[in-house]
Amino acid sequence: MRMKFDKILLLQQNALGDVVLSTGMVRAIREQFPTSKIAFLVSPQSAKLVDLSYIDELVVYTKGMPLLPVIKKIWRYDVAICLDFKYRSAFLPFLARIPVRVGITHKRKLFLTHPVDRTLRSESIYFTKYLSEVIEQGIGLKISADVTRLDVAPATEKDLATVNRLMHDVDSTIMRIAIAPFSSTSMKDWPIRFYRDFMEQISAKYRCHFYLIGGGDEKSKDFTLRENMSDFRGILTLTETAEALRRVDYFIGSCSAPLHIATAVGIPALAFYGPTSPQKWAPQHKCKVLSHPQPCGPCDRVGYGNPCNGDNVCMKLISVEEAVHAFDELCQSFPC
Repeated sequence: MRMKFDKILLLQQNALGDVVLSTGMVRAIREQFPTSKIAFLVSPQSAKLVDLSYIDELVVYTKGMPLLPVIKKIWRYDVAICLDFKYRSAFLPFLARIPVRVGITHKRKLFLTHPVDRTLRSESIYFTKYLSEVIEQGIGLKISADVTRLDVAPATEKDLATVNRLMHDVDSTIMRIAIAPFSSTSMKDWPIRFYRDFMEQISAKYRCHFYLIGGGDEKSKDFTLRENMSDFRGILTLTETAEALRRVDYFIGSCSAPLHIATAVGIPALAFYGPTSPQKWAPQHKCKVLSHPQPCGPCDRVGYGNPCNGDNVCMKLISVEEAVHAFDELCQSFPC
């Protein structure tokens, strides 16, 4: 197999958190192929957040968009590396006549030249490390650079202006803590009442201010605001969110895109894991993970909640006292 690829296409059409995680792979491939042209195909929602200097072309596509313009952009690249499980991520390189197409099989074997079956090992090893194994098994390409270092796009002038306006009135000597209590599914969320008690105890121990992070669809979700809290739900773009996270001292939340964005900008995090595997999804740097694995987990591969019927007992087993102790340890390990 020829390992001198002049034009490399990477595709990631999964959720936003997976896209941020995949930047570790894109950067590692750039380091390994410094003179090659690298394109990264993502959805429109993710594009601005991963508009990175080491990507030569950011290709935007989602279901329903015209195919021909995308096919023209990626036509006859040397290799396509599918970092997701989407059917169309294999179909597009097939249409573009890319001769080497590698990825996890997942019902799209027909369109991959080098399909690799997913194994149980995928749940016990960090996401991008497992993808490295898939690439090596599929085409013999060993990724030698670190795939665990994540990136997001730098702030624009507009991002800086917006975040300056929103965060200027908090004393800079006070500990700043970002909290993202809601994820893509309630199954992954630590109970809201636990967050309330956690913030009460943290406020009694530290001079701090909380920033509530989340999308517009989370604005209506019940979360009692505190006097020492700013609610940023639904008012920040993704790149503005990244800039706001750059200015906090710590991040608290479960398996979600904000957690991975916080990791990408270097913020120490306390992460709660239950339905998803922390070995697979938890950040590899500056992260304290709390998890009480159950015999039925991880259950994200089967739509969540089986066989607990949505009770997500695995998250409820993470106590407030345990979280406060873990946060104290995080502060000791990464003092602000």
